[in-house]
Amino acid sequence: MEKTFEISIEQKHNFSVQDLNDLICSALEGGINYWVRKAVIKLDADKNYFGVAPEDQDKVEYASDVVGYGGTLVLFNMESDDDGTDKTPIEYKKTWDLTQEKLLEGIKKHCVNRNIVLKDLLDNHDADDADAVVQYAIFGEIVFG
Repeated sequence: MEKTFEISIEQKHNFSVQDLNDLICSALEGGINYWVRKAVIKLDADKNYFGVAPEDQDKVEYASDVVGYGGTLVLFNMESDDDGTDKTPIEYKKTWDLTQEKLLEGIKKHCVNRNIVLKDLLDNHDADDADAVVQYAIFGEIVFG
């Protein structure tokens, strides 16, 4: 057996709001639509975008923009068996919340699992990458597909 050597490299990359919005856009326009029926921006009691700073409220033009600005996108399951109990497995829930924190974790997990450089993901992602990132963000693993 040939001797091998392992090298670990830490990656860091500064993501812009637009980077995150572009990734969500790819997910919504073909990446996740085989398991997500619709996506809705979560609103607060005053009908503002939940989690989005007051100075950024007017910057949200599309549903794909809200997560980049710190808001929450509610994803609706294509086919749900959710009976409202806590015993329902996560993949059968009616909805899932996608937040900026979850998205960043999903990006990290996708890049580690597929051995992708962070910057390359943003420059060259496709619908499959966007799907995987969102699944890692929501479930911590690939559940659909």
